[in-house]
Amino acid sequence: MAYKDRVKPELLRIYEILLTRTKISKDAYYYFLNLKKGFDGESLFDEYTKQFKIDHLFLNDLQLEVRNSSFQIDALMISTKVLVLYEIKNFEGLYQWGKEKFTRTSGTFLENPTMQLEKTKVRLELLLLEKGYSLKVEAYVIFVNPEFTLLGAPSDANFILPSQILGHFRNVQAPAQLNAEQIKMAEMLANQHDPIYPRKNPHYNYSDLNKGIICPECGTLSKIYSGYFHSCNKREKKVNVKKAIQSSIEDFRTLFPEDKLTSSRIMDWCGCGNQKRIYRVLRNDYQMIGKNRGRYYG
Repeated sequence: MAYKDRVKPELLRIYEILLTRTKISKDAYYYFLNLKKGFDGESLFDEYTKQFKIDHLFLNDLQLEVRNSSFQIDALMISTKVLVLYEIKNFEGLYQWGKEKFTRTSGTFLENPTMQLEKTKVRLELLLLEKGYSLKVEAYVIFVNPEFTLLGAPSDANFILPSQILGHFRNVQAPAQLNAEQIKMAEMLANQHDPIYPRKNPHYNYSDLNKGIICPECGTLSKIYSGYFHSCNKREKKVNVKKAIQSSIEDFRTLFPEDKLTSSRIMDWCGCGNQKRIYRVLRNDYQMIGKNRGRYYG
């Protein structure tokens, strides 16, 4: 059971929006692909926990800090006797294990995630100790991609390989009643989560972005639209214009959180469409703040 649900990282959302409205550099695109692949892997992990209906508490995507050192946890399972820390990896391909790196026959390599896992485990234990908890912490790197193979890994490595995932989750299915202290600990960790931790946002300007409404299903940008429905060229289906306007407004808020939602700005952002439809969405779905020329929506 998820005590703290996983949400799509805001940085990933920013890149997804930018890809529909502008061209980004090759390096930025590869960075986006890595972000997306990581989130896809974490979502696949969540599907396993839902599939087995595990009774223990899960806290997903925690950003924590202890002694001025920040650390990130992909997933943490709280049971009656132990905490299980999961570092989720969505690697694919054939690799040879090494103490510091995994290497392919082509010569490319990946950093051995055990090094990061140990740092995260120690920092979690320090945080728990500072908060008055001494529960045992187990830590695993779990490789969720079925197309990943690792050769030569030592038998005592804290790895859960794709072929071991089902067996691992079967072993943790035993129902156990969590006590109030463990639920209190889960609440403490969730409250310690910092959703606005420092990150390197891509650089973009409003004037450089293409305007229009986005098809909520496929991301196609329409610069001209009218009526209640609009034909999406990519999907060859009708797009609900109201939903597309709502989605585009939320995209604007993601990209420009400090800017006010004014009717003139959103009409420009949504392109050459029916301005009355845009105004109606703002009036019905957002709170009007101020009057006359100083009016905006929140």
